[in-house]
Amino acid sequence: MRARVALILLASAGIAHADEPGKPDGTDSLKTTAPAVAGDPAATKPKQTAEIEPLSTSDTLHSVDKTAPGPGEPGKPVAAVEVGDVRFELHGYARMPLSTQGTREAYLVDNDYYLSGFAYTRLYEPDWSELFFSAHKGNYKAEFGLFASLYSDYASARLENQLGVAQASVTADHFLDNEALSVKVGVFWDRFGYIEPYDTYVFGRTHQGGAKVSYVLPHGGHVQAGIGIHEAQLQQNLGLTPVANVAGSYPIGPVEVGAYVLRTWTRDKRQLSPIQDGTMWVTGLDAKYKLPHDRGTAYLAFAYYNMDKVLYLAPALEVMHSTGGRGLTENFLGLDHSDSGSGHMYTLATDVKTKLTDKIGLRTFGMATWVRSPQVDEMDPALNRDRRLYVKWGLEPSYKLLPKLAVSMRFDRVILDVYDSQNSFRVLSPKISFPLDNWGELFFQYSHYWYGDKVHLRAGQVPLETMPDSDVFKLQAQVVW
Repeated sequence: MRARVALILLASAGIAHADEPGKPDGTDSLKTTAPAVAGDPAATKPKQTAEIEPLSTSDTLHSVDKTAPGPGEPGKPVAAVEVGDVRFELHGYARMPLSTQGTREAYLVDNDYYLSGFAYTRLYEPDWSELFFSAHKGNYKAEFGLFASLYSDYASARLENQLGVAQASVTADHFLDNEALSVKVGVFWDRFGYIEPYDTYVFGRTHQGGAKVSYVLPHGGHVQAGIGIHEAQLQQNLGLTPVANVAGSYPIGPVEVGAYVLRTWTRDKRQLSPIQDGTMWVTGLDAKYKLPHDRGTAYLAFAYYNMDKVLYLAPALEVMHSTGGRGLTENFLGLDHSDSGSGHMYTLATDVKTKLTDKIGLRTFGMATWVRSPQVDEMDPALNRDRRLYVKWGLEPSYKLLPKLAVSMRFDRVILDVYDSQNSFRVLSPKISFPLDNWGELFFQYSHYWYGDKVHLRAGQVPLETMPDSDVFKLQAQVVW
């Protein structure tokens, strides 16, 4: 297997707050507000990202610790500009890579958020940037999200990666004068069961236009219900697809327990179209435990997926790095004989982040997915998808050399079929990082891959190339504000 060396240079920049504008004589209609502190109704929660879409925690029931805390967290100020009685805020994230191998980029199997499927490790993410503009008036907030990837100034422009204004929503807090009730309407995400080391969602991330209602429970916790739709994509034979969810969390001592039920379906049969009725259910539980003495967190999630002809579902629900039913069919159930994407899946995931001392940290994480599918092939493990067990796990010890300098070593083990040992790989990734206070970080990372004999590039991934690279370097800077 040929060794390849790649260098990925990522540079990012952000706007933390609006500068104090000069006020015309005789008017105070334009001013910069005093920083609001989290907990104040005017303060908003931060936005942040990973992979090709943001990892905002504002709508997530259980979210892990973020790479860089942003404004809106306890004790953190939120800077804003007021025009009359309207308060404007700007949040965002940027990651802008330049990748090269001397003469080309690296060929990897684990670096495509959707096409890598279970093999995705998040070690080598593509570029991404986003801006969230919001306007607040009293208990109401209008928010707009702009997303883009693959910047055309240094690469060939790809319009599908320039998403423009991709989200727009209005949130009403204290709805109908009920302090615990809020309503959100528009185009937005809901995110459930996030595993940060793999940047994946165990219960799903919705891509919808619709509405949700949230209610804060006494003594902590909350419940929510939402419904929305994703428009049909007839050229891909995907019908109009609604998605609905009911979810809630509640603290029991030091443990916060969550429960989830999501359903997505299509009944969009059309003349001269192969689209069939399809349905998918996702149910599960999770728990997050805060370790004593503020030493870290432990997260555990279990999900069950029941799928019937999901091949025809538009991407209203993203689960396990699979966009819509077609992604699940391609990545897990099989395209050949899975009865148009029918079957069952079970997933167990964990993420434990601990601070052993003031300088030494350790993170352990892992996922396992068991698949039952009609696509059975007892002679060829590559075609067989039934009774297939996927497992990946990793650990990352870290040591803080200086307040602004840390080192770590991440190890990843990815097994794409427990019963086919050659369909697996290992990665060892030493890393040197320079924290940018609580705003972001700069880091340098090297990864060496060991591949099983059956690990190859995806068909058509790189013309005339079949073997992935074994040595990769990455230099990255990222911030969130």
